Amino acid sequence: MIEPSRILVVQAASPRVAGSPDAGAEYREIQRSVAGSQYRHAVALDSLPAAQLADLSDRLIKEVPAVLHFSARGTPDGGGLRFLTSDGADAPVRDRGLSDLLGQFVAEGLRLVVLGACWTSELAELLAVAVPCVIGTAGPIGDQDCRTYSRTLYSSLAHGRSVGQSHAIARATTEASGADPDYLPSLRGSPGTIPEAVYLIGPEFRVPPARTPVKPRGGAPGWLQFARKRRL
Repeated sequence: MIEPSRILVVQAASPRVAGSPDAGAEYREIQRSVAGSQYRHAVALDSLPAAQLADLSDRLIKEVPAVLHFSARGTPDGGGLRFLTSDGADAPVRDRGLSDLLGQFVAEGLRLVVLGACWTSELAELLAVAVPCVIGTAGPIGDQDCRTYSRTLYSSLAHGRSVGQSHAIARATTEASGADPDYLPSLRGSPGTIPEAVYLIGPEFRVPPARTPVKPRGGAPGWLQFARKRRL
């Protein structure tokens, strides 16, 4: 049995912290995009709610997704992606340590990391050393803009387009919606990786539908009957 491509959405934003993104709303946008896609049968969408760092490593040890999406807050000046703490607040983790952690799972199928948080460009650069495709943001990005980008990105991926094209479509849609073009998400590929050649939907799911041959109804085809009449 062919396994579907997995997307894991890590909801690491604390609702108790002012300015935190609405991770639940973003997940629902992604869920609707996948559910309405052409290849929805080829995608398995999972979430890791109220995620602390230890929850992430425990989950990856058990099962590695093709796409890992973080719905979280970042920290200015490269301070790190923020995860929930035991008291319900959040705190940054070290970029280098998180990069090393995720790099352990590339050989097991991790192909795309989406950093749905502000100020994640430095982390994206570190991850792109090993992870085939990484998406991050250089500065602040609004909650609605982030959801617009995510919704469009996953709709395009689940309709069979490449990571490179899906990112371009999502970025253009978000900018057209009014987002600041200086702080739109950016895509990086690891050395030797061409994002336009990386897909969420594999060829095994792209089997063309079987066609029933059309049989002519009675006698010779019309053009042959016409030719015969001309010879009489």
